[in-house]
Amino acid sequence: MRKQVGEVDTLLRLVADSRAAGRPDDPLIGREPQLLCLQALLTGHRLVTVTGPAGVGKSLLSEVAVRRARLSRRQVVRVSWPEATGRPGAFRDALRQALLGTPLGRAGSAEGPQRPAPRVLLFLDDVDPVHDECVGVVQRLLLDHPSLRVLVTARRPLGLGDEAVLRLGPLATEAEDEDEAEADGEEGLSPAVRLFLAKAGGALRSRDPDTLRLVQAVCRTLEGLPLAVELAAAQLDSYSLHDVAELVEHGQTWLSSPRPRRRRHRSIDAAIGAVHTLCTPWMRMVWSRASILAGSFGEGSAVLVCTGGEVAEHQVPGLLTQLAACGLLRHENDPHGPAEPRYRMPPAVREFGARRLTEAGELHIAVERRAGHCQRVAHIAEHLWENGHQTQAMRLLADEHHNLVAMLRHALTDPAPDAAGAALETAAQLWFWWVTGHPTTGLRFLLQLLARCPDGHPAAAPASWLAAWLCARTDPGTARILLDRIWPGAVLDGDDALLARIAHVHGLVALAAGDAAQAAGLFEQACLLTPDHATGGPGRAVYLAALALARRDTAPGAAHRAAVAALAQPGLRDDVWSRVRARYAQALVDHANGHAARAWSRAHRATADAESAACAPQAHAALGTLLTALRTGGPAPDPRVPGLSA
Repeated sequence: MRKQVGEVDTLLRLVADSRAAGRPDDPLIGREPQLLCLQALLTGHRLVTVTGPAGVGKSLLSEVAVRRARLSRRQVVRVSWPEATGRPGAFRDALRQALLGTPLGRAGSAEGPQRPAPRVLLFLDDVDPVHDECVGVVQRLLLDHPSLRVLVTARRPLGLGDEAVLRLGPLATEAEDEDEAEADGEEGLSPAVRLFLAKAGGALRSRDPDTLRLVQAVCRTLEGLPLAVELAAAQLDSYSLHDVAELVEHGQTWLSSPRPRRRRHRSIDAAIGAVHTLCTPWMRMVWSRASILAGSFGEGSAVLVCTGGEVAEHQVPGLLTQLAACGLLRHENDPHGPAEPRYRMPPAVREFGARRLTEAGELHIAVERRAGHCQRVAHIAEHLWENGHQTQAMRLLADEHHNLVAMLRHALTDPAPDAAGAALETAAQLWFWWVTGHPTTGLRFLLQLLARCPDGHPAAAPASWLAAWLCARTDPGTARILLDRIWPGAVLDGDDALLARIAHVHGLVALAAGDAAQAAGLFEQACLLTPDHATGGPGRAVYLAALALARRDTAPGAAHRAAVAALAQPGLRDDVWSRVRARYAQALVDHANGHAARAWSRAHRATADAESAACAPQAHAALGTLLTALRTGGPAPDPRVPGLSA
């Protein structure tokens, strides 16, 4: 057990040495507002606790505040507890020893009744290992000594009634207010970038715009965590900036320094490991199992993945709350709001937990549970999309996008025989997600998964059609190959919906090639083949809208009738995506027929739809382009249906 007991003279020497070395006052880089806030809290409150995750700079910021308190003639007594070991009562004994020779110690025992003592600031640093004992000791000291002030640094508050809490988060990675930046002579630089440049010193000779953009990318990957930023800057002695940027993209726990300020700060792995030591076994299990979830996740997802063994289902929400209190999870929404709490695990914390998950032999089970969760999400999203709740479907997929991508990426290397097939089925279910804003990602996964699945797999045909749709404009040759591969099977099976979709994509290829007549014939064929209530893909309204655009220049009357028919399709009121496309086609046909006022009115009403931007972003943007053309008298937009190909 290591104890650092004494006054703040050591801190003064540390700051003096830092200035003698030509370095800026490290705690103040990007932390000026927090320092002023902490000073104000120390002035107005008897108990102040600085909290935040590991490596956020709690101790460094407090040291500067304590140094300034020293200059204001308040005697400072500091007790640090950096290790997670010690017998019960050791903290009380260390505190009693630290108070010897001070007015508090001379007045009598720290536990008995005391006379009012002179101005003393008790600085309790890193009390997480003895958090529970610290609560009782501080409460008794504050009751016995009315003039005493206490400053505590810990990952969570003490929970006492008169406690003022300053919560530190990571540094901002985006440019701060220009006035503050100009005051430091570094206009347009974010606090995280300023810290990186200060720690890099002469190792970063050039500071041109390209270099600064690369530094900002590194800080953004590290999410502005001060310790990580400092350790990344220290790597410039061994690596180029470009190499550091690539390395931190693949992992962060390797970041280290041979000359750390504190032992636990010698590496990111050591800093996170210090927190891991203080966690209960159940917290560690939930931590490692939840590390399989990428991006943000809700309680329901965590319960599905983390339950098992000694962790019961009802325990998971509480354990998530404890992990968030320790800074291992971050709240993505208001934890006290009506919605389900959502969390996100920082990359370095996830990397540490994933390593523990592998060491425990639970990786395979966690991967299977994540895959089951993603399949459930895809099924729910598809059901919402097809039953008039398209905004909710898009919101659900936006929340779970990172997990879906992680699941699909893992399926590409999973040796299990059915892994690729299950992932391909999930990817095909998400056709509307890929089409409405993620065509490149969707096409890449579909083509790679198709290469790992046999042609006879049930998901191969819909996935091939979807891949052909996504590359109809950018790679028409691949689109034709994919469609020709599944057309015979669709004919033999009598799958009219798939045949209609094949004709539709062939029409898009023809339209992209400039053959509007052939495209119109194929779109008309798709309208005739498709069933009235087709699921798993676009319906007749989309095909009629495409037909209207294909005939816009050659047969204005037929184009108008097709656009009107598209808007007359049953169920269109609940299908925002198809409705916006039909409205775009009708407005564009009106514009071509010389009815500018009518086209303006239709386009304006369509863009006023609150759900159109979320459910049909490409068509919404195309309507905006049409409105601009009508307002400025510019040329008509491209008649091709927006968003139907990558």
